[in-house]
Amino acid sequence: MKKIFKFIVERYLKFLTKIIIHRHNPLVVAVAGSTNKTFIKDQILAELKNEKGVRGNPRSFNTEIGLPLAVLFLPSGFCSLFKWVDVLLAGTYISFFQRNFPRILILEMGIQKKGDMKYLLSIVSPLLVVISDLSRNFSDNKSLMDDEMAHLVFSVPKKGKVILNIDHDRVKALEKYSKAPVIFYGKNKESAGKIKNIEENSDGQTFDLELDGKKDHIKTELFGLHNIHSLVAAKVVSAEIKKIMRSKK
Repeated sequence: MKKIFKFIVERYLKFLTKIIIHRHNPLVVAVAGSTNKTFIKDQILAELKNEKGVRGNPRSFNTEIGLPLAVLFLPSGFCSLFKWVDVLLAGTYISFFQRNFPRILILEMGIQKKGDMKYLLSIVSPLLVVISDLSRNFSDNKSLMDDEMAHLVFSVPKKGKVILNIDHDRVKALEKYSKAPVIFYGKNKESAGKIKNIEENSDGQTFDLELDGKKDHIKTELFGLHNIHSLVAAKVVSAEIKKIMRSKK
């Protein structure tokens, strides 16, 4: 019974989400990878604080049920039948009647098994995709993560952008699946978002970022190269979003 109910909830939420996406046509940005998805999403939102109509996943709603809840901006019903009825009724009203909706959606997209990404992409169609790293999780099944991320990259249309961490070989290798222009970020000299002069002290780290012809000196209280990569990923994505939004004015 639980499986049947979950199936009904999952498919109905997908239906509602596709309706509201069709009605409002927001710019969808997908954040994917093994780790730091939530951190990157939150940093993108912070970078876009002066942009109107921007929203991201609440918590880490990024699965087959969580992603529609994130788009519709609804809570989970958890294990309560009555709560799920309320959620689905609220979602129905939002999908068909809500007039105000974000212009930009920053969405984490998480996978657990083969085919998860294909299902998520049947709900939303990202114009921008950023992938951080593939090195920490799924160590027992690297091909699963690589195949799912390749499917995500391949889904981006030619008018979109794929943003990849060039310092991670498995992420860099995803370039070959992209129909869209690829923007690299990292320490490598080929990067469009180039990280230079990393220094660490007791207060955290500092580094220089060269992006779009500008050089910024950035300080962070966080330690580790992975956090620098995440900060830079957010800045590269935010810069691309701003370019797209300016072109629409």
